[in-house]
Amino acid sequence: MTTQVLIHLPIGLARRFRNAIPVGQRSAFVCKLLEDNLPNVDEYMHERALQAEAFDRANPEEVSELDTSLMNGLDPNETFDTAKLIALCQK
Repeated sequence: MTTQVLIHLPIGLARRFRNAIPVGQRSAFVCKLLEDNLPNVDEYMHERALQAEAFDRANPEEVSELDTSLMNGLDPNETFDTAKLIALCQK
């Protein structure tokens, strides 16, 4: 499946593009450029998650400190109650 995209190019660049790439090959050319140069967000996020996990394993004291900070003032035994949330939102 494909979709059409409108882009604006400077006149000189558009002229070079039209002169260098034959009509039937332009979409494939642009597609290849984008594939080769756009970051793969899923891959990037996966790499960052692996780095975060490695950091957590190497620095357990910081993870413990963060967990403590996140729970500061909260009841660790409290459970989520949808009815309670709806009642709070209606006040």
